Amino acid sequence: MGSLVQAASSMLELIGRTPILRLRRVTAGINANVYAKCEFLNPSGSIKDRMALKMIGEAERNGKLRKGGTIIDATSGNTGPALAFVGSVRGYRTKLLIPAKWTSEYNPQNRIRIMEYFGSQVEAFSTEGYEKLLHGLSASEMSAAVFAIGMKKCHELEKSDLNVWWANQGFNPDNTAAHKETTGMEILEQLDGHIDAWVASIGTGGTILGVAEALREKVAGVRVVGLEPEDARVTEWYRSGSMQKYMAAVGLPPAKSIVEVMLEKSPPDEVWTVKDDDARAMMNRLCREEGLFCGMSSGANVYAALKVAKNLGAGRNVVTVLVDRRDRYFPESPREHYVI
Repeated sequence: MGSLVQAASSMLELIGRTPILRLRRVTAGINANVYAKCEFLNPSGSIKDRMALKMIGEAERNGKLRKGGTIIDATSGNTGPALAFVGSVRGYRTKLLIPAKWTSEYNPQNRIRIMEYFGSQVEAFSTEGYEKLLHGLSASEMSAAVFAIGMKKCHELEKSDLNVWWANQGFNPDNTAAHKETTGMEILEQLDGHIDAWVASIGTGGTILGVAEALREKVAGVRVVGLEPEDARVTEWYRSGSMQKYMAAVGLPPAKSIVEVMLEKSPPDEVWTVKDDDARAMMNRLCREEGLFCGMSSGANVYAALKVAKNLGAGRNVVTVLVDRRDRYFPESPREHYVI
């Protein structure tokens, strides 16, 4: 008698289709429902697996990434491990650039280890030579300028070698498409379209915009709340023109970011700043009260989702995402930092 074998043929097939969980204990006293999509269960440990798979697949289809090629990008958090994971399974080399110094407590040691375990070359880039540009900047403006410097280094690497492809996560529309086509559609299916609010960190913009577009096409009146760290106020970078200024100062060609597209076509109804202490406290509660081993962005997301839910009645639904695993922040403990 024959048997039907059900097995994935690649770890890439396990990206997405993550479960969604109704939070129970941290929502005590709140009448509305708060749902968290468990993106930390993706293979490399974060939501970024989705965009890495989509961006690399599209680059292959349009001929920008070819056999024997190298994938590069600058990263401060989860994009690097995701690109290293998907790139290694696809058979590519990866080189990820990490800021040697961020603007606050920041220790990417465990993220670097993950990238290296997946076979990536990791390079800490310095801001040497840009002292005049960085002089006197606030913490948030410093983050924007460092981001631009990292982009410049990637741009130079891509221009110098035809076998190098720059993923350029913050400006690549396939980042947004990944979440519109998968994350957003899964949320709609899992909650049967009953969604009143969508709450998420902004970061490079792909997750919040892609999901918002998917939800708004199917559900009227969905409230969208975007979140930012205190020292990386991304929307302000673009609204004020600072990011464009820093890009021009380091010699990058003009380009429109995902955040700019979001602000033009599908902006959040509100943008909130979340403090490290609030994100950290909620991260700890999620682990101890809900059994969710997730990181700082997840803590920020749930902290804000609860604030939204407090103003809604019974039967209303707020949805957010648990972005990544907590262990990649261990070297910063007990002062983990909420990064973009």
